[in-house]
Amino acid sequence: MKNANASVELIKDINPEWRIGIVHSSFYKEDVQKMIDSAKKTLIDLGIKEQGISEHLATGSFEIPLIGSALADNDDVDALIGFGIVVQGETGHAEIIVEQAAKGMMDVQIRYKVPFAFEILHVQSLKDAQVRCESKGQSAANAVLHSLAQLRLLRS
Repeated sequence: MKNANASVELIKDINPEWRIGIVHSSFYKEDVQKMIDSAKKTLIDLGIKEQGISEHLATGSFEIPLIGSALADNDDVDALIGFGIVVQGETGHAEIIVEQAAKGMMDVQIRYKVPFAFEILHVQSLKDAQVRCESKGQSAANAVLHSLAQLRLLRS
């Protein structure tokens, strides 16, 4: 595991009851699924109960913050992970999508005090995303668990 040292430090601080929502784009389904599977495996390996991990489909990456916001507003999750792939085309549309998704996810974090890992890959080609999918799932899982552990310390 790439972040093995960080993971080892987190194990003692993880609450197995934490609820993690994974919100993902419907585009590039097989590759996004690799990120989801990697994140779920990492979360479970680090002590999160499988039933505490939920998956939520968003039409595209632009809609990920909306679905995440609804989950946070309903108090359905303790942390969120957003997965998507946006391939750069000939126009600036892809950049706008990714920038606004990032802004929306940050807004959800700040408003609800719920960690929201940003793993929307903005790439030149699908092949660029495919080589990064598995590691991004692990990174996202580690990021939200670290943030939850830190928030617990700050709130105590």
